[in-house]
Formats: sequence, structure tokens, C-alpha cells
Amino acid sequence: MTEARSQGIISRSRLAAGGMLLAAGAGLGCMGPMPSEHLSRKVTLPVPRSAAQPPPPDRLSREDRGEKYVLSPLAVISLAFDLRPDIKSSFQTFKSEEARYDFFYVSRDSFTPRLSIANTFDESRENNLTTRERDHKATLSAKKDFFDTTSMEIGLGFDAEATDSAIGEQPFGFAKLRYPLWGSRKKLERTSEDIFRQNELNDAQLSYIQQTRSRLRQALFKFNEVVYLEKQLVNSRRWKGDLEELAERITASNDRALHADRERLTAEITKVGASIRNQTGWYDIQLARLRSFCGLPFHAELEVVDEPFNPFEGATHEELLAVSLETDPEIATLSNSVRNAEVQLDLARRGKWDVALIVGGESDFEGMGEDEGVSDWGVSAGFDVSAVDPRVTESLTRQAQASIARFRQAIAARENAIFTDTLEPAVRIETLGASRDELAENLPRYQADYSEGVQEYLARDLNIDDLIERRADLYTQENEVARLTYLVSLNVAELCAATGKFFELLNHQAVQ
Repeated sequence: MTEARSQGIISRSRLAAGGMLLAAGAGLGCMGPMPSEHLSRKVTLPVPRSAAQPPPPDRLSREDRGEKYVLSPLAVISLAFDLRPDIKSSFQTFKSEEARYDFFYVSRDSFTPRLSIANTFDESRENNLTTRERDHKATLSAKKDFFDTTSMEIGLGFDAEATDSAIGEQPFGFAKLRYPLWGSRKKLERTSEDIFRQNELNDAQLSYIQQTRSRLRQALFKFNEVVYLEKQLVNSRRWKGDLEELAERITASNDRALHADRERLTAEITKVGASIRNQTGWYDIQLARLRSFCGLPFHAELEVVDEPFNPFEGATHEELLAVSLETDPEIATLSNSVRNAEVQLDLARRGKWDVALIVGGESDFEGMGEDEGVSDWGVSAGFDVSAVDPRVTESLTRQAQASIARFRQAIAARENAIFTDTLEPAVRIETLGASRDELAENLPRYQADYSEGVQEYLARDLNIDDLIERRADLYTQENEVARLTYLVSLNVAELCAATGKFFELLNHQAVQ
């Protein structure tokens, strides 16, 4: 089917549809889904729970309301996404831009019922003769504007004219159509503007994706830091407990020769106690920050659950890279923007003339009074042709070319980031995890070495300083295992951000 023929069919179908507009009414003309719902982005983004609600003011209160949150890695991801204010703010910015796009579209693709009532009074004097005329006209019409700049209007009306000597009443009807043909510049400019608005919407979506990814990574980082600090505290308290137990055994011996050892041990217990006090203060600070990063009330009770979390177990870097490039929401959004800009470039190069078909018709039905038996009708058709300033084409072309280059460079930058941001964490998870496992397997040897040292000390075969050093070595190794576990968890969080795993996990939880 040729373009001219297809446009003719569309024109006739729209003229036929015009006869139904008045009967359909204003309500039917304004129904249907919003245009943004039809945009093909191929990006499934989760929505924060209660996104429009502000944080409750009592979240800053010290009053204990019995709230308790059990925090695991998955729970932190879910809570931070649903409750963190800056993620909700970014989402609302995206929704605002979506609404702005819908307004742009529907304001140019609108159905407008109209009732018009006009009264005209006219009086003229010639010599001593005065003539008065009155004209009362009522029109009920409906106008439909299509996004491609087509416009159609149909209406019915009643016209009553009266003079000093006669009264005439005439009903009438009319229809008008303006339809863009071939490479209509106005139609192409409208489409180009539509693509520009879609790109703005995509930019807002990108910002939401990046904000969510950054804030969830931050929350998971802080959770892992709290877990690490808690392990340090446990190790320190166990160290202090072992020293206190040894001090009790020395005290129970009543051996005056061990008085100096008791003093040495007391000093070590005091040092470890001071370290525990400092660690506890820092732990409380980081716990408060974790509440903030999750959007929780500042004084809610937390239970931190240290459980393994590595959704990438067994995956190679090549597999991670392939999945990331295919499913990354940022790349998907940027790819949509590239396709839009390419269409915009094609449209900008095509339109050099603005050509529109203009069709109209009007009919006066048989009237009453002076107009009884009188009726007439008329139709009109024509073309409106105008040339377009070449500078318009050039500016739109340059805009589209710049947009294509910008989005392609952004895709390349994101691909580079995914490659490096998946390679380093994947390698570090493997190497750090192997080192952590080896040191964890070696911990019983340090524990046994200290236990044997206690017996040797009580048998006077080991001095107190060597025994304290053995216990300090055990503490150092326990903390090193905790540190390596912490580093592995940080790299898992980095992989979640680099691969878009956060969005996969959130979408999976939403389905459940």
C-alpha cells in the first residue's frame, strides 16, 4: 500500500469517526491509559513501598514503641529501598517527569467538547428610518486534536435571526479536517519533540536507577561494617574473659610469687577493657548510621543477623559480564534513548516542506419562519503548502546527532564500568575468600596453643608475657578472619551494584 493511499484511508476513517464524536461525549474522549504506559523501555523497575508518604516525624523520638527490626543482607536491601527518603525522592522525581511527558502528549492529543452561545444586537439609522436586527446562535461542537497535528472538528448549531419585520430560524451542521501529508514538517517536528521528551524521561529514569543502586550499596556496606564491628566486640570480650579467668586461677593459687604476674595481667585486662569501651561506642555510632541508611526510626531496636550472602556463588567473570550487559537497567534505558535519537535524526532530515490537506463542509437544514423551505450546503478542499527554513532542519539534525553520540558514549562508559566493576570484585571475592577460609581453619591451632600455654604457665614452664602474647595472637587471627569476611561482603555488595543484582532481588521480592 502506498503512503498516499494509506494516508487517504486514514483521512477517510477519521472523517467517518468524526460523526461519532458528539454521540460519544466528553467522557469517552478522555478515557484510556496514559501515553507513558505505552513507552517500550524494556526496563522493569521496582517501586518503593508507600513512595508518596513522608517519613513519620516520630522516627526521631527517643520514645520506645517496641519496634524491632531483624536485619539480614536481603532485609537491608528491601528496607532501604522501601523506607529511605532519598530513594523515594528520586522515584518521585522520575514520576514527576513521567507526568510531565503525559501532559505534553495529551495536551496535543486532546478531545474538546464545546458549547458556544452568541447574541448579536444591531441597530442602524438612515434618515428617519431605524432598523433593528438580532442574531442568536448556539453551537455544540467537538474538536479532536491528534498528536501528529491532525485536527478535526464537527458541530451542530441553531441560528435565529430577527428583524423588525421577519423572524428566521435555521439549524446547521459543519465539519472541518486538517490532515498532514507526506513529509509534513509540523508532523515531523511534533514527533521530534516527542522523542526529545522521551529522552528527558529516560534521563530521569537513569537518575532513579543510579540513586537506588548507590544508596542500596551504601546501606549494604554499612550493614557489613556493623557485622564486622560486632565480631570485633565478641572477639575482644572473649579475650577479656579468658584473661579474667586466668586472673581468677592465679588469685586462687595464693602463691605470692605470682603477685607481679597478677599485676601484669590486671594491666592487660584494663587495656582490653578500654579497647572494648571504644569499640562499643563506635559500634553504637555505626548502628545509628545503619538505621539512617535503612530509613528506620533512629531508636528502633535492631537485631543484626550475620548470614552468608553471595548471590554470585560459582559464577565466572565472563558469565557475570554477559548477564550484566544483557540485563543492566541503565544500558537498557540508554539503548532506548539511542533508538529514539536515531528516529529523530531520520525525521529531521526528511521534512523540508509542510504539506497539509484541508477539508471542510457545512450544511444549513430547512429552517422555520422566514427560512422555511430554505436549505443549502457547501464543501471545500485544498492544500496548504509551505517551505521550511533550512536552519530548522539543520538545528534538529545537529541536536539528534549530538544526542546519539552522547547516549552511545554513556553506554560505552557503563560497559567499561561493568567490566572493571565486575572483574575486581569477582577476583577479590575468590582470593580473599580462599585466604579467609585458610585462616579460619587455622584458628583451632591458635586456640590450642593458648590452652597449652595456660597449662605450661601454671607448671612454671612459661612466663606471663609469653602467655599474654599467645592470647593476643589468637585475638589477632580471629579479627583477621572477621576482616577478610568483611572485605568479601563489601565486594559482593560491589557486584550487586555493578550487575544490577539489586533490581533483580527487589523485583523477585515484589513478586513474592
